[in-house]
Amino acid sequence: MQSFLFYFILNLIEMENDADIQVRLFRRIKDQIPAHVSLVDDIAELLNISNDSSYRRIRGEKALSLQEVCTLCKHYKISLDDLVGGTPASITFRTELLKEDSYTFRDWLKGLLSYTLSTNRTEDREAFFILNELNIYQIIQVPEVCAFKLFFWQKSNLDFPNFRDARFRLEQPDREMTALLGEIVDLYVGVRTIELTTEECLNSYLKQILYYAEAGYFESKKDAVTICEKLVELLNHQQKQAELGFKFPYGKPPSGKEGNFQLYHNDIILADNTILIRAGDAITSVITNNAINLMATHNSEFYRYNYNWGKNLLGKSILISGTAEKERNRFFMKLREQVEQVANRVRD
Repeated sequence: MQSFLFYFILNLIEMENDADIQVRLFRRIKDQIPAHVSLVDDIAELLNISNDSSYRRIRGEKALSLQEVCTLCKHYKISLDDLVGGTPASITFRTELLKEDSYTFRDWLKGLLSYTLSTNRTEDREAFFILNELNIYQIIQVPEVCAFKLFFWQKSNLDFPNFRDARFRLEQPDREMTALLGEIVDLYVGVRTIELTTEECLNSYLKQILYYAEAGYFESKKDAVTICEKLVELLNHQQKQAELGFKFPYGKPPSGKEGNFQLYHNDIILADNTILIRAGDAITSVITNNAINLMATHNSEFYRYNYNWGKNLLGKSILISGTAEKERNRFFMKLREQVEQVANRVRD
């Protein structure tokens, strides 16, 4: 394994100056660690070296050894491919696969928080959402809507053993989860976002409600109706944000930076969900696997390719945030009608 890494690193150095790669590695590490953590102290402790030696490595004055590169990349989950940009033909993604006993949805949400944190390192930041379903950052703002989605994923998508015989019921969320979701939302609303959606964005969620109602997977059909009502509230909240042109947390008075929310409606059904994040010069592309697991890469070619694809879609879309009142009202009215149809079927 070390022999492979040795020749791999040699190839990287041939492609680009090794000092540049080292500087990029430490820049990537700095982007990942919390703001209150000292980069110098963190590196010194991890590599078991003095703070002075840590400084010299971070500045590029002393070259990292092969073992040190391996240690840093493994600890901070950084791909060597990403350090040199990679190519569209060879893209490395990092991910954590959801598991009932070792990587729970609480951990998954913490991972979502880390992606959101990465966009708050600089004022020059942007997130581009190219979606075929509801934005997860919007879903988590309404506890009832979020709770059902997480339950469905665990019972039906992932087939977690503890959920096989379980039926869904609305419960009061615990304080830790509420605090975590609030932290994610507060960061999300502060980032300028371009979001592309379709009239089919509710399809999967509504089908899941209807399936669970007909299969007897709700403790009470009243809960299914409540989720539909809360889903309408979420749509109303999203419409209000689009009208104002900025995001703000659900249930709080409107306040935000004008122009930090651009919502586009596209009649083309998108094939996947892609989030493109840029914070200064740092870029991240996030896609989903099995509709749930988040997979991220810093590959610049992959980011650029998908960004251009997204921009092309925007050119074929209608901006429904800001002044496009007629198109915005028509779009959200149609979505509310879809929800009401499902709610009526559940009531019957």
